[in-house]
Amino acid sequence: VSLKKKLGGGLELALACHRRVATEDPKTKLGLPEVQLGLIPGLGGTQRLPRLIGVADALPLILTGAQVDARKAKRLGIVDETCHPADLEKAALALLKQDKEGHKPKKPFGQKLANFLAEAPLASGVVYGKARDGVMAKTGGHYPAPLKAIEVVREGMKLSLPEALKLETRAFSDLVVTEVAKNLMGIFFMKTDADSRAAALAAECDRELDKIGVLGAGFMGAGVAQVLAYRDTHVLLKDKDHEGLARGLKTIRGLFDKLVERRKMKPMERDLAMSRVQGTIDNTGFRHTDFVIEAVFEDVGLKQRILKEMEEAGPEDLIFASNTSTIPIARIAEGCARPQNVLGMHFFSPVHKMPLVEIIRHPGTSDEAVAATTKVGLRMGKTLIVVNDGPGFFTTRVLAPFMNEAAWILTQGARIEQIDKALTRWGFPVGPIALMDEVGIDIGAHVSKVLLEYFGDRITPPPVFERLIEDGRKGRKAGRGFYTYGKGPKKVDESVYPLLGWQEAKIDDQEIVERCWMQMLNEVAHCIEEGIITNPVDIDLGVIFGFGFPPFRGGILREADKVGLPYVVERLHAYAEKHGDRLKPAPLLLKMAEERARFH
Repeated sequence: VSLKKKLGGGLELALACHRRVATEDPKTKLGLPEVQLGLIPGLGGTQRLPRLIGVADALPLILTGAQVDARKAKRLGIVDETCHPADLEKAALALLKQDKEGHKPKKPFGQKLANFLAEAPLASGVVYGKARDGVMAKTGGHYPAPLKAIEVVREGMKLSLPEALKLETRAFSDLVVTEVAKNLMGIFFMKTDADSRAAALAAECDRELDKIGVLGAGFMGAGVAQVLAYRDTHVLLKDKDHEGLARGLKTIRGLFDKLVERRKMKPMERDLAMSRVQGTIDNTGFRHTDFVIEAVFEDVGLKQRILKEMEEAGPEDLIFASNTSTIPIARIAEGCARPQNVLGMHFFSPVHKMPLVEIIRHPGTSDEAVAATTKVGLRMGKTLIVVNDGPGFFTTRVLAPFMNEAAWILTQGARIEQIDKALTRWGFPVGPIALMDEVGIDIGAHVSKVLLEYFGDRITPPPVFERLIEDGRKGRKAGRGFYTYGKGPKKVDESVYPLLGWQEAKIDDQEIVERCWMQMLNEVAHCIEEGIITNPVDIDLGVIFGFGFPPFRGGILREADKVGLPYVVERLHAYAEKHGDRLKPAPLLLKMAEERARFH
């Protein structure tokens, strides 16, 4: 009998037991997360789980590393009983007694029939084929572990359990030495390190922070409020009028409804979470709120005005965290009464899905404010990096040259779909041109103007891009940008080419990929030189969790170490000679290449 909550080897040990009982505790999760480390379960998970619950139900858990709670585990047949945490020993003894008396657990007839049909020779081929197609569609074949897991399950089900376990062991041994597994395990250890540092920092904050204000009920503000409420925090949500507030509350309710639909919450739990969100259109309720997150439009004057209002409405030690992606925090804090309590808290959209939060401190930000913000971020379940102030901070600043270089490549003659496919095949979740549509071409132009003021030629966009905005192309939200959006998948809008004065030219995929990711690396080097961020761990976590740098590559600095900085510098020099000085390698890259140095 296995009694404790289980992940990975813990669950595999439980699967080797005769009976299993799990506690109905929100923290109780069962799963096999090894695939997320580039591995497969190595203690019998790929063989015992399919034999217990059937291949059709087991494969999705093995291939995704998904975790299930006690209720779902019982529905699937992973555990025999669930109970209140206080009754765990009693429930376990009851199961032992049943076994002693000869009572064996029975699977529901529907589950037995489904498993029988799925494991019939013809149907099983469909099940395995569909699983493989799904893996290839999601990973592009960059991750060998899920493909190996399908193979091991399929072949193992033809063998006796002892022979199948040997097959699993051999496959595990093959995977553990692959570069992908080393990189994914590296990310795991980097995240563990970052979480440990964040926890130590948060421990320095003795505030309860049990009620947090959110200023702005738009999509971002509503997303922040929803995550806080989900994490047992009371939220005071403010918008400028009742209409905006109502839309924000509707967005929050919709996000909770989706959790109920997916059986991640009970209706009663959703209603309790919604009750933690209080709406307002004035400042009277902020006297008892000692932490606010501002999430309004990227306008420095608006943010400064709201900051001053909060200093008047809130307590003297109120901490003001601005969710800005480009505006220097020092500018927002100009003229305020207590700049030591002002800092940045950069969320990524959608807030409930994106794991990273970038905390930005300006020169006058106090350690107490950083500790409090870290405490809030950890409560929200986020991975945190702390960076110093500057235009675009870290993530926006390094993403902008990546997208900007793709724009230059487009105007030089590459087709939209070629650029996006080249980068997605390399491992990015979405191509840079499609990403411009998702972010909003108008928003991208606004960000470019802010960064252009500080970085000049390094971030200068192609001049013809102004025509896109003049033509009303704002991206997905407007129904058209570089792509058109309607029913079905998006399609390249061919009418954008004449608008840009475009003439097709041959540019190979390698050049597209190298110019984009190496230009991003170039800006990372500038950030290190300026002291914006210096820890390689935080840099690699930032690019992976912030905007999807391919995890199997281990991060942008690990990729640079792998290909070698002498090669990076040589390619940047060649591209700069052909396409302009913006591609010249940063001084840090030149120095490290000469010294044959590495980032990690």
